[in-house]
Amino acid sequence: METTFTQKIPALPAWKVIWEMLRFRPWLWFIDLVSVSLIRFCWQVAPALIIKAFFDMVTGEAQLTFGIWAIVAFLAATWIGRVIASYGFYYADVPIFADMNTLLRKNLLRYILKRPGASQLPDSPGEAVSRFKKDVDEIPLFVILINDVMVGLVIIAVAIVLMTQISPSVTVMALIPLVIVGIVANLATSRIEHYRRTSRQAGGKVTGFIGEFFGAVQAVKVATAEKNVIGYFHKLNDERRILTIREKLFDEVLGSIYRNMSTLGTGVILVLVGQSMRTGNFTLGDFSLFVYLLQSMGDLTTFCLLYTSPSPRDGL
Repeated sequence: METTFTQKIPALPAWKVIWEMLRFRPWLWFIDLVSVSLIRFCWQVAPALIIKAFFDMVTGEAQLTFGIWAIVAFLAATWIGRVIASYGFYYADVPIFADMNTLLRKNLLRYILKRPGASQLPDSPGEAVSRFKKDVDEIPLFVILINDVMVGLVIIAVAIVLMTQISPSVTVMALIPLVIVGIVANLATSRIEHYRRTSRQAGGKVTGFIGEFFGAVQAVKVATAEKNVIGYFHKLNDERRILTIREKLFDEVLGSIYRNMSTLGTGVILVLVGQSMRTGNFTLGDFSLFVYLLQSMGDLTTFCLLYTSPSPRDGL
């Protein structure tokens, strides 16, 4: 009498899966959050303020209480803060990846072993290998990216406040390229998802074919079908190559657009503040702060859009 495996594990919402992963190693996630916050501040906010103070002091727009040594001390403190935060970052990230990957693989394997021997997996062996090898990396990666996105949004908000205190009108005009980036990213979301899904499916077909081929070597030899099998294997690889190149090319084009928006913002500032700098209403320190913060905001926007774009994993 044949038996079928009818038990199904209810699908969990994505937010609940991420929440359970956060609860699995909460202290490591908190250390990562603190470390990322310190790194971002010492890398993308503090230098802008130090550069502004330096140029204002050199041009005579403002005087520092402790002179040039104050700037040197702040630079040294920023560098020390980045080094300390980097140690905390790697201290937390490596265990997060190792522990969460192991937990996910353990749970997947436990689910498979509970199935009756005659019950097949819903996907091919190649798809199963892809799930165990690559897909389990996405969840711990997203857990870490949550910190980067949250801290990045805070840094962008702080940068906008600092720029608005200097010149609200210039700030609004300089942020227009970043708004355009957001619109482009939103329009390209479905296309990114499509390219990444097809690329992943092509990779699964190649991996599955390799497993099936090694499992039927004797049958292939008996049928003298080596050339046909190798030809089909080349065909699958060609399809995978085309889809992967298309995906990477699209990502690089979008990345180029994202990265060049901050340069466009710098050009907007040069056009707008030329007269103000001649009259002294907009100092060289103000200009350097705008340029540095716009570059930081562009880097953060590029990072968030490229590394958190949809990467579908059907059946995980």
